[in-house]
This record gives sequence, C-alpha cells and structure tokens, in this order.
Amino acid sequence: MNWFIIASMALRVLCLAFVVLLVSRIAAGFRGHGKDGALAALERRFVAGEVAEEDYRHMRDILKS
Repeated sequence: MNWFIIASMALRVLCLAFVVLLVSRIAAGFRGHGKDGALAALERRFVAGEVAEEDYRHMRDILKS
C-alpha cells in the first residue's frame, strides 16, 4: 500500500511539471520569445554593450538560420 501512495504522488508531480512546462511554452509563444523575440533581445543587449560584437554576430547567425 505504501508503494502505491508513493507512486501515485510521483505521477501527480510529473503530471503537474508537464502541465507547468506546457503552459509556460504556450505563454512564451504569446510573448514573442520565438526566434524573432530572441533576436530582438540579442540586439538590445548588443546596443547596450552587454554582448561583444563577435559574440553578437555568431549568435545572430545561429538565430537567423
């Protein structure tokens, strides 16, 4: 009986984690954190001087591909 309770609790935790992950990915899509959003954030960081030019170009090429 103890193993059944432990297993059911573990299954509940896994299901909850999956739902949270799913909802966060859907919300990220609505916030525009796809490739375009990541590219815009990278450009903002580059303009602010937080990213070196070499790193900026490398990451930009990866995001555009």
